Amino acid sequence: MSGEVSLICQVGRERMTVTGGTQVAYVLVEARPSAAVAQQRMPLNFALVLDHSGSMKGAKLKAVKDAVKLVISHMAPTDIVSVVIFDDNVRVVVPAQPAADTLGLAALVDGIKDGGGTAMSLGMSVGLTELRKNAAPGTVNRMILLTDGVTYGDADRCRRIADDAGASGIGIYPLGIGADWDEDLLDNVGQRSSGMPAEFIKRPDDALAIFERQLQSAAAVQVRNAQLTLRLPAGVHPKKSVKVLPLIAEQAQDTLSDREAIVALGDLERDTPQAALVELLVDPRPAGTFRVAQAELSYDVPGAGPEKVRADAVVTFTNETVHNDEANPVVLNYVEKANAHRLVTRVLDEYKRTGKVTTRLHPNVTRILDPETQRLLDQAAAGGALSAEEVKTIGNKTRKLTQMLEP
Repeated sequence: MSGEVSLICQVGRERMTVTGGTQVAYVLVEARPSAAVAQQRMPLNFALVLDHSGSMKGAKLKAVKDAVKLVISHMAPTDIVSVVIFDDNVRVVVPAQPAADTLGLAALVDGIKDGGGTAMSLGMSVGLTELRKNAAPGTVNRMILLTDGVTYGDADRCRRIADDAGASGIGIYPLGIGADWDEDLLDNVGQRSSGMPAEFIKRPDDALAIFERQLQSAAAVQVRNAQLTLRLPAGVHPKKSVKVLPLIAEQAQDTLSDREAIVALGDLERDTPQAALVELLVDPRPAGTFRVAQAELSYDVPGAGPEKVRADAVVTFTNETVHNDEANPVVLNYVEKANAHRLVTRVLDEYKRTGKVTTRLHPNVTRILDPETQRLLDQAAAGGALSAEEVKTIGNKTRKLTQMLEP
């Protein structure tokens, strides 16, 4: 069956003036499940991998246990759930099993106590083992990974496990609670597994809603293992690639080659489009209409197997002068937000390295940020200090620019 996913290509400028030099072109590709997809809910295979180290003591651990029990109570009896806890050791609290005995599973979760250090790779490895017991093409396989601290000496192993998970069709969805976790590592783990960048749980009381959203997200999945490939003709080269929906996430340079750009989208959810923005360098072209890219989306449909859909990005080169008001406002809006995210990320990276900010952002960037983010960035640029929580708040809000502001 075809038609399960609609794929739409838009270019920043449908007409470009012939200049005799290399020009920049932007291609925005949006993918969303269509009405042709069966609306039935796919079975879930969840592993909840939880940090229970000593720093989780008190309100954080209680809030997380309450959130986990809520998730289990809202799962279908035939869904599969496992619960793994880690400190500097690892233990399976709930081996992978149907989420039918909610009271019995809740009692096991209630028995979790705090203690020890943080070795995240141990929890990830065992959580992946539990997921693989029931992983199937027609099942939504996800690891919800929660921590409140920095893992000790095993960051590279965490990344390798994320790669293994992604290769098995298992997305990792990291959650950081409090102010002391490593956002760069958790973002990397989420992206490498075709999951999502880390979500910031600012206060323990927020855990319940965020865990519930994770369950709702998984229950809305319509097609799985989506991968976008942008194939380029001779004379067109990719410069940058960034996911812009549902969150902004810069793609690694190794996803770009001379003639293509690849973006792993993972699961596609009902009513939640995913989109990628690719910046291209186009060699000189004569007047005429040219395809500057072909987008191909491959994906799996439960019960039907792999499918593909394609769409072209076309630009007309003309000897006439093309005015700025011909630019596609939707594409340029995403370009603006992706650039703002990139620049704010650089400022935050500098602050984390040096404790100061030497670059003041241009008003074109700051005008699309919310007032709190603007205030905090101005504070840092003026020599003021930012707390670890404020740094995470800025990063969390900036990656959601495409959600918070209308295109």
